[in-house]
Amino acid sequence: MEAQSSRSIKAIALKYGLIQGAISFILFLLGTIAGIRFGSAVTAVNSVILIVLIILAHSEYKRAHAGMMSYPQGLGSGTLLAAIAAVVDAILVFIYLKYINSGYLVTIAQAQRAAIERRGISGAQAQQALTIVSAFRTPLVIVLTSLVTTVIIGFIISLIVSIFTQKEDSRAVV
Repeated sequence: MEAQSSRSIKAIALKYGLIQGAISFILFLLGTIAGIRFGSAVTAVNSVILIVLIILAHSEYKRAHAGMMSYPQGLGSGTLLAAIAAVVDAILVFIYLKYINSGYLVTIAQAQRAAIERRGISGAQAQQALTIVSAFRTPLVIVLTSLVTTVIIGFIISLIVSIFTQKEDSRAVV
């Protein structure tokens, strides 16, 4: 029974993780095409979508298991869902930045240079700031940062959502 439950959690997390990863990448593309700078608004939209998908995944799991789902199962499935979504999104963003639109990073660099100049920083200080920032502006670093951040956010969201979606078997012996 435990092997079936474990496999079911993985299958459900995979399904919703693929959906979340695709949605995250589509939001990235839309923002890139529209010229929108990514920040807390995009993170908030992705987080809300992640919350909804975790709730849907938990509901599907409970439907398949007589309405029961323990807190650890909810936490694990939500975190796995977020990790799968992060990997899918990271792979797609990496391919996009590395092979499809390698000029995107140049555009970001120009925007950062303009922002530094608007702050009144010029000369050696501006060059030093841009040198430091440029080290973090490679496809690999962007993807790895996004991957780690998404998994951490997914874990935190799963911690909270699982409190509300868990349903222990009242007949279980403690």
